[in-house]
Amino acid sequence: MGTHTSSVDHANDLLVITCASGKQASALLPYLVKQWRRLRLVCHSPASEERLKHEYPEAEVIRTDLGLPKEPERILKDAAVIYHVEPPFAHRQAVMGFNMIDAARKVAKEGTFKHFVYASVLNTQLRKMIHHDQRLQVEEYLMESELNYTILQSTHFMFLFPVAPMLAQENPVYMANWNPNVPFSFLALSDLGEVGTKVLNERERHYAAQYPLVSDGPLNYHQICGMVSQEIGKQIQLKQKTYEESVQGFLMRLFGSLDVDPESVDAVERILLYYNRHGLIGSSNVCEWLLGREPTTWLDWMRQEIAQIKQQHQ
Repeated sequence: MGTHTSSVDHANDLLVITCASGKQASALLPYLVKQWRRLRLVCHSPASEERLKHEYPEAEVIRTDLGLPKEPERILKDAAVIYHVEPPFAHRQAVMGFNMIDAARKVAKEGTFKHFVYASVLNTQLRKMIHHDQRLQVEEYLMESELNYTILQSTHFMFLFPVAPMLAQENPVYMANWNPNVPFSFLALSDLGEVGTKVLNERERHYAAQYPLVSDGPLNYHQICGMVSQEIGKQIQLKQKTYEESVQGFLMRLFGSLDVDPESVDAVERILLYYNRHGLIGSSNVCEWLLGREPTTWLDWMRQEIAQIKQQHQ
């Protein structure tokens, strides 16, 4: 990528990470804590707040609701950069993004803010999915904000496949949430962690960039279950849930309840309908370029997961 100069001051720049107890932040933080001295970690629940304070005692931890319109100004006070992750399928998700961008513009006028990194999704043009359409609106708003920005567009994460239960079950069964013949592209959290760290550390090199992030694929779930079966020495039986079962399962995993606002239910229903027919596919070229190596393959990720699980049970 050539030589360049970055204005990042790891000792003094304040880096804000939202949804800091989530999977994306968990991939970033092991890299960031080694260099960034000022971290502000934003979370929603008391349990997340307690865990973050324990794991990152040098960081500032803020517990808040990103849906509250005035909170972004408090979150971004004196900040130089934000890595903005939004709660998945949240009520009025686009408005959360708009409010954070408005707060960043205000801080930028005061002279401290330099870089807005937005954690988006792959192929936001696919507007039949509500959460893609909302992210597309936030991307547009960010592009027109006059802020220096980078947009990271992640595809399906590999960790969503339940390797541990497949290992534990004597006769493993994988219940697919959609048509297992439909292919998807996948992203390893470790690849995202490296890319996100690179973008934050190199700053100006990535201004006005949109990066579709894919590690491997396209692969369908027949292929995936076949790979896992061969690796664990047990044949995985693949079944597909009904549409209603998939919707209820998603809602329970995301919200812990079926009593969810209609907008979030609509978003979950739409994504499952879309995935069942079209999947989600992208190219790994950009990820490879950013990493400076071949991205993690699904097979490599799975072998790492199996090795870690076996080590934990020794």
